[in-house]
Amino acid sequence: MRNKLYWGIGTLFILFIIGATVIVLVKDRAAMQQLETELEALQKRKEEQNTTEVSKEEHPAQGHFHEDGTFHVGEHDDPIQPPSRDYTPTQIQIPDGITDPEVKAAWERLDYIANNIWEWGGVPSARAEELIAELMPPPTGFFGEEGHHELEGTLDLLSELKQFRDPRAAEVFATYAGEGIVGGNAMNEALVEIGVPSVPFLIPYIEPPYDRLVKNPTAAAFALGHIGAQHRDELEGVIKHIIIPKLEAFMKSNAPLMSFPQMKASKSLKMLKK
Repeated sequence: MRNKLYWGIGTLFILFIIGATVIVLVKDRAAMQQLETELEALQKRKEEQNTTEVSKEEHPAQGHFHEDGTFHVGEHDDPIQPPSRDYTPTQIQIPDGITDPEVKAAWERLDYIANNIWEWGGVPSARAEELIAELMPPPTGFFGEEGHHELEGTLDLLSELKQFRDPRAAEVFATYAGEGIVGGNAMNEALVEIGVPSVPFLIPYIEPPYDRLVKNPTAAAFALGHIGAQHRDELEGVIKHIIIPKLEAFMKSNAPLMSFPQMKASKSLKMLKK
C-alpha cells in the first residue's frame, strides 16, 4: 500500500515536471517567434536605411542631373552650354527656267533640307566640330606644305568622325569621296548613315561634266540610291525629279573611267524605281 502511494506521488511529480516543461517550451517558442519577427523587422529597417544612405551618397541633395543622365555634385561655376548646332548650309543652285511646279517644288525641298539638317535627328558634338575643322578644307595632298596630314592620320580622323551622329559631317564625307581624296565602303556607309542631310552635298557629284580626274561620282551614285530607298517619304519629289533624272543622264554619258561608278548608279536606279 505504501509502495503504491510512493508510485502515485512519483507519477504526479513526473507529470508536474513534464507539464511545466511543456509550458516553458510553449512560452519559449512563442518568445522565439516574437524575437524572430522583431529581428526580421529590424533587419528590414536596417536595409532600408542602408539603401537610403547609399542613395544619398550617390546623389547628394545638393547635386543635380545633366541632360545626358549624369549626376553632378554642387553648382557649376559657369552654366553648362549645350553643344553648338551652328553650321553653314550648302548653297543649292536652283536651275533657271523651271516651268513644271513639281520640279520646282523638288528643288525647293532640296534647299529646305540643306538649311534644316537637324530635322532628321543626329547628335551635336563638340568633338565632331573639332574634327570637321581639322579635316576641312580638304588637303590638296598628304605631304609637303599643302598637306595637313599624312594619309594614315587623315584616315584616323575620318574614322573617328564617322562614329558621331552629327549631320554636319556629311559635307566632309561627300567632299573627300567626291573629290577622290579618300573613298571606299566606309565613306559610302558614313553618308548613308547620316541619311537625308547628305543628299544636298551628293547631287553635284552626279552632274556633268563627268570627269573622274576632277570628281568621283561613285560615292554619290551609291549613297543616293540607298538613302532614297530608306527615306522615300521625305525625298519623294527629290527622287523623282532630281536624283533619278541625274542618275539616268550619268548612265547615258560616255565619259572615260566611269564604268565602276555607272555600275553603282545602275543599282541605285533599280532600287529607286521599285
